[in-house]
Amino acid sequence: MKLSTTIIRTIPLGLLTSASSFASTLLPDHEAANPDLASRAGELFNTGFFLTLGFSFMVGMAMGFALKVAFKIALLLMGLILLGVFGLQYAGLVEINWVSIEGHYDGWAAWLSAAGGAFLGFVGNNLTSGASFLAGLALGLKF
Repeated sequence: MKLSTTIIRTIPLGLLTSASSFASTLLPDHEAANPDLASRAGELFNTGFFLTLGFSFMVGMAMGFALKVAFKIALLLMGLILLGVFGLQYAGLVEINWVSIEGHYDGWAAWLSAAGGAFLGFVGNNLTSGASFLAGLALGLKF
């Protein structure tokens, strides 16, 4: 098998700056095309907009944001713990019964599915606007 060699060439800095200035003259200026776009961007998310959405939407958005942060922290901690366990197993310091862990995981996943279904039932029956809550939850999870 023959290995090929790659030659790395350098591009003079002056050539790059002149090419970027040439490209900027070819591209349209978006600020000149829509001068009031920045001023209109803040109109959507003002205080009046959020007051008209309702309590269910606000609760959903707060829960979505909190869940997103909690999921990130939980995944980080779980990843660090698993890396530690894998390292200890690799070093031969611990023996892990993966079949037992899989059984516990399956039971936990079934419990979580049932709890999630009960939560969605609670949201649908007790809040005045379940659709508004779910929209807020989706927005909170996104941002």
